[in-house]
Amino acid sequence: MSGVLGVRFIEAGPVTYCSSGDHDLGIGDYVVVRTDRGERLGWVVVAPDQVLSATVEGPLRVVDRIASEADVDAWRERRRQAQEDIGRAQALATRSDPRLRVASISYDLAGRFAELTYTAGDRVEHDWFARQFGELLEIDELALEQVGDRDRAKALGGIGQCGRGLCCATWMTNFPQISIKMAKDQDLSPNPSKISGVCGRLLCCLSFEVEAYRELRGDLPRVGRRVTTPVGRAKVLSVNTLKQLVRLRFDETGEVVEMGADELRAQYGTAVRPEELESVVEEPRRQKERRIRDTTIAIMEPVTERSATADAPADVAEGGDRRSAEDEAESDGAGPRRRRRGRRGGRRRRRPGDEGAPATE
Repeated sequence: MSGVLGVRFIEAGPVTYCSSGDHDLGIGDYVVVRTDRGERLGWVVVAPDQVLSATVEGPLRVVDRIASEADVDAWRERRRQAQEDIGRAQALATRSDPRLRVASISYDLAGRFAELTYTAGDRVEHDWFARQFGELLEIDELALEQVGDRDRAKALGGIGQCGRGLCCATWMTNFPQISIKMAKDQDLSPNPSKISGVCGRLLCCLSFEVEAYRELRGDLPRVGRRVTTPVGRAKVLSVNTLKQLVRLRFDETGEVVEMGADELRAQYGTAVRPEELESVVEEPRRQKERRIRDTTIAIMEPVTERSATADAPADVAEGGDRRSAEDEAESDGAGPRRRRRGRRGGRRRRRPGDEGAPATE
C-alpha cells in the first residue's frame, strides 16, 4: 500500500501501521506518532513497499514528524525514569496486596501519561491501584492492565538457560502454544525445572525444533512399547533421535540390542511388529476363522480297512466261506435263490436228524 508503513514502539513488540503523510521514510528511521496518550517515539520496521493491503485493518495513525535528537534524548530519559518507578510501584503494591507483581511502566515523551502492567494469581480490582499509583507517580493519566507471567518476563528481560537474552524480549512478537508433549517428542526430561523458563512456564524454544524431531523419528515405536521379532518379544528401552539408534531388550534372554533406526524402520510392520498388532488384530481374526472352520467343515478321521477273516473266529470264518460258496453256486445254477432262516429269539432251533433233538416243524 502506498504511504503506509509499520512502526514499532517497544522492542519485540507488535507492529502498528501508520500513514507516512508527507514524509519519505525507510526502515530504521525514528519517528514521533501522536496517540491518545501523548506522543510516542518509534522506529520504522516495515517499509511502504513491503506492506500488504491484507495486513492493514482499521483507521491508521499519522506520523507527526521525524524524531529529532531532543526527542530521542527525552525517550531515553523516560525509559530511565520508568525503571526507577518500577521499584517504587512494587513497594506500594506489596504493602497493599502481596499478590501483585509490577511488570512494566512506560511513559510518553512529555512524561504526563503512563501505562503500567502487572501480574497476579487471581483477577484483581485495580481502582484503588490506579488511584494510589497516580498519586505516587504524579502523572495526569495512568492506564493499568493485568497480564500473564510470560508478558512480565518479556517486559523485564533477562538471560535464559542458553546464556543468551530471552527470545520473547529480543525478537519474538507473540508467544507460541507449548505442551509437555513437545518435550517428550524431543527426548527431554519432563522435569519442570529443566524445561521451564524464567517466567515459570514451558520454554518457548520447545516449539522451534519439534517438527524436525518428529520427522526424524517418523513411525518408530515409542519408548516402553513392546514389539515382536523373529527371535522373540522385546521392549523398546530408548530411541536416540539425533543418532538414529534404537535399543531393545529381549524378554527371554534379557539381552540388550542396539540397532539403527533405518534398519528397524525398514522391518517395522513386517519382521518387527507391535505386540498390540498380534493381540488386538491378529488373534481375534484367528479365533473367528477357527470358529467358522469348526462349525462348517466336518472333521473326518481316516478308517483302515481290515480283513473280516483276520479278526473273526475260526468257525465263523469257515461258515462265512461256506455260505459264500453256496451263494455263488445258487447264483450260477437255475432256479430261485433259497431263503435261509436265521436264529430267532436267541435259541437254536434243532433240526430233524440232530442227535438227541426232536424233529421240529
